[in-house]
Amino acid sequence: MAVKTRVMLLILALLISWTSLNVEAQPIALGQPIKGIELPIKLEIDDLLNMTVMENGLVKVDEVVKATATGYLTLKQQYPLPFLFKRFIEMDKTDVELENLTVNFDDANRRVTASYVALGMTAKRMDKWVFTMEGDAKLTTRAGNTLVFSKTLPMPMGGKKNMIITIHLPESASDISVTTEGGNTKIYYRLPSSGFGGNPILMGVLAILVILLILNLVLKEGLMGLPKMLRRGKS
Repeated sequence: MAVKTRVMLLILALLISWTSLNVEAQPIALGQPIKGIELPIKLEIDDLLNMTVMENGLVKVDEVVKATATGYLTLKQQYPLPFLFKRFIEMDKTDVELENLTVNFDDANRRVTASYVALGMTAKRMDKWVFTMEGDAKLTTRAGNTLVFSKTLPMPMGGKKNMIITIHLPESASDISVTTEGGNTKIYYRLPSSGFGGNPILMGVLAILVILLILNLVLKEGLMGLPKMLRRGKS
């Protein structure tokens, strides 16, 4: 009796093992979800930036981040509060300083709007101004002093960010050129000169000439003779 019981248990164990191996060997149909495994959501957003460059070098920015319903839900899960999204914007633009940053969620239209003033994007070099954007952007459209760029960047949480950047240079800007230097996109342009007060190089030269003239008077006439020389110059 004991022998028969052992044989029956052995046969039952073999049947269970064969059934399990047969199930594991069955192929999974293409596109069929695997139970117990959740694939990560690839977040894809559209980032629209509208930048207005002032003559003093400040840049006013209006930014709109759009996403699909699933993408917007994922974005809100990552950044559920406006101040958290502010941190995302600040970390994304570590090369510049942001002022008056405001963020608003528009759940009805599945978008996030932000506005701020950027410092450090422009600088004056000799007789030209240069506007610098981090990364290599492609110039897609230009109409007068308005330039439109596009580029795609990876997202920190996975996925990608499609950027459309519209830059409005000052109306008085001229001699506009676009180059790529050191992996950054640079826009060079000129602004009308405002005389000596607007040109630091000429102001420096003028100051040096005045100092040399005073030293020349002192060396020739001495300190006591300086008022006399000045009166003589007026007469």
